[in-house]
Amino acid sequence: MLTSKPYPVRALYASGVNIVVTYPDARRTMEALRSLDFVAVAAHAMTPTAAQADLVLPKTTTLEEEEISFNPKGSIVQFTRALVPPQGEARSEIDIVRPLLDRMAELGALGRDLVPWRSQREFNRFILGDSGIGIEDLETVGYHRVEPPPSDAPRPYATPTGKIELFSTVLEELGLDPLPAHAPPLQGDARFPLVLVTGDRERSYHHSRFRDQSWALKVSPDPRLTMHPDTARMLGLQDGAWVKLEVMRGKGACRLRVRLTDETPPNVVNTGMGWWLPAQAPDYGALDVNINAALDYEGPWDPVSGSSNVRGMPCRVQLMDE
Repeated sequence: MLTSKPYPVRALYASGVNIVVTYPDARRTMEALRSLDFVAVAAHAMTPTAAQADLVLPKTTTLEEEEISFNPKGSIVQFTRALVPPQGEARSEIDIVRPLLDRMAELGALGRDLVPWRSQREFNRFILGDSGIGIEDLETVGYHRVEPPPSDAPRPYATPTGKIELFSTVLEELGLDPLPAHAPPLQGDARFPLVLVTGDRERSYHHSRFRDQSWALKVSPDPRLTMHPDTARMLGLQDGAWVKLEVMRGKGACRLRVRLTDETPPNVVNTGMGWWLPAQAPDYGALDVNINAALDYEGPWDPVSGSSNVRGMPCRVQLMDE
């Protein structure tokens, strides 16, 4: 979007994502969205990403949609029925994009088979494929137990060898390390003496979802930064203090609230992602309490997934005035 390489991108349709607060370097993400000629976002709440859009479309929630999913823990295929019909003008993903794709196909902008399904039910039948599982039976019972392949099957596992692979033959063919390996975090210095982890999870939230719900805000009203009591004493911090966090080579800072726990190792601080403030328009706290406001998107990147480095980063924490 920002470089027009390898080709220019002038419009974006985003659905079910909140990239302003879930991508590193929130300012750069916002800059990219604002550089476009047109942005449409489908969402069920006004999010920081939806706030950047020219057009916001009301999208159904999972309570208004039927879904088929596979639960590997129980080896079952699950069916979730819609509890209520779509509320107001809300539409499902397929009902939103189907007319748009049809119109684009009429203009020769894409093939009609790009998204061939006409409804969620048709898509769910496609997911089941030739498994022999009938969607009507799923709808009646709610689940279908999947039996594991017999041990003497020619390829019981979907790997090139047909076996459980601890040594990845696919990665080996790509010239990557085929074995799990540890990459040490970047080394800090006197200015950035702590190590930041961004994997904290709270039961009241899922990534950036439910941040607008009053019950969730009652349970967890502030973005937390967990640290060991010894680390807090070294920094002169009390439990509940508001701090500014910056990372080495970062693009900014974010504001977090200290929570002391001996579950976080000394000299390590831990926070979660996806924080935003539904009552603080127009940016909704995306550049304030969101850890991605402090992170960059310039690498190093994981050689396998391409993911940007968001864990094990040198950082510093400073007390803020209340």
